[in-house]
Amino acid sequence: MYDLVIEDATVVSGQGRVVADIGIRKGRIAFIGARAPGRAKVRISAIGKFIMPGIVDMAVRLGAPGLAAAESWETETRAAVSSGVTTLIELPDSIPLSRSAKSISTKRKLARVHSRANFGFWAQATSKNLDMLQTLREKGALGILIDLSAADAGALTRPQLVELLSSYPGVISIMAEDPALLAEASLTFKDETDPLDNQIRPPKAAERGVEYVLDLVKETGRAIHLMGLSTAAELHLLDPLRGDLPISVGTSPNHLFLNCERRGDLKHRPPLREELDRRSLWTALKRQRIDAVASHHTGYTQAELTGNYWERNVGLPGLETSFPLMMAAVHHGRAGLERMVELLSEGPANIMKLKKKGAIKLGYDADLLLFTEGQLEVLENEHLLGRAGWSPFVDRELAGKPELVLVGGEIVAKRGKIMNDNVRGKEVTTLQ
Repeated sequence: MYDLVIEDATVVSGQGRVVADIGIRKGRIAFIGARAPGRAKVRISAIGKFIMPGIVDMAVRLGAPGLAAAESWETETRAAVSSGVTTLIELPDSIPLSRSAKSISTKRKLARVHSRANFGFWAQATSKNLDMLQTLREKGALGILIDLSAADAGALTRPQLVELLSSYPGVISIMAEDPALLAEASLTFKDETDPLDNQIRPPKAAERGVEYVLDLVKETGRAIHLMGLSTAAELHLLDPLRGDLPISVGTSPNHLFLNCERRGDLKHRPPLREELDRRSLWTALKRQRIDAVASHHTGYTQAELTGNYWERNVGLPGLETSFPLMMAAVHHGRAGLERMVELLSEGPANIMKLKKKGAIKLGYDADLLLFTEGQLEVLENEHLLGRAGWSPFVDRELAGKPELVLVGGEIVAKRGKIMNDNVRGKEVTTLQ
């Protein structure tokens, strides 16, 4: 007997669409086909509706000032599943390296009790913790994040980077910026109260960073993921090498839908760029030159993002708007449903090498979104469940949240409202 059968759904993948029944048993997909045989505890008719794998968000920061860790996992993961993010990978904390292993262990314990979504963790690699990376992996880190912008004692030298790329067995992601150019920009504008984010972290620094990464990958042959591409110049460097080097590329909805010309007041990492850069990202997306879209979510309230440039926190909320934004793009013909599934689900799961995630296949976890191509609606603050309570996309027309969201075969949300708050996500594992 099936626990749940979703009948006559249009199953969407990067390869196309097919109408099928999906049978779920013990949290896994047990049947995909024309008609699920046998009985089911619950049957849901999905005629005329689409179904896709749950969203895998590779770049999320849950913590925020004044929010207890347990509350953060509860509040933010409720918001995540309400909008179809069924798996999230948390970015590293800015904490002393001696505490990094303990931090991941503590997070794992909290997440197991409080997370409504499936979860995993990045660890940050610096020159001070190279001997700890295997321990961090054993403590639960799915992969390492290398931030090339660091100019302090933790900055990795080129020999250290070559060794790391040659020897580390897990997933490696890199945020690429040239630290010398960043230091020069900060010095140039240090006496200005409100310089533009795009001036302090100039596009040229990102371009130089990608040049450096390309040299490293050519030397080592190591597969890496470039996180948070934001400029046309970066894309121009990567485009001729597409398919020749093992590099995957990610960006964020913020960089696809916002620019610094209209929202220069927002502080982001990497910064919002010029309109030309935003349009170039869309061109790259359509040409299959971008592999994943991640929210880069941080749950700051608007009050926590006030003050002059040097005092403001960095980051924007985004867990709840990835699906509505990309569906709005589908509505306007800027992307197809198949491409959306590749960017939000299949691509991230493949890059992270996650077991049984990111696809609708037999034996895979039943993390699913059921939705329709309905009318767009104006996003309002009251639609949002996250701690931030706002979005830079408020007052814009977006798609609604999914009709149903399933985590491990259980219905957890319906049209943006939590239906079962007792479901808990599980820690994800990799194929490596």
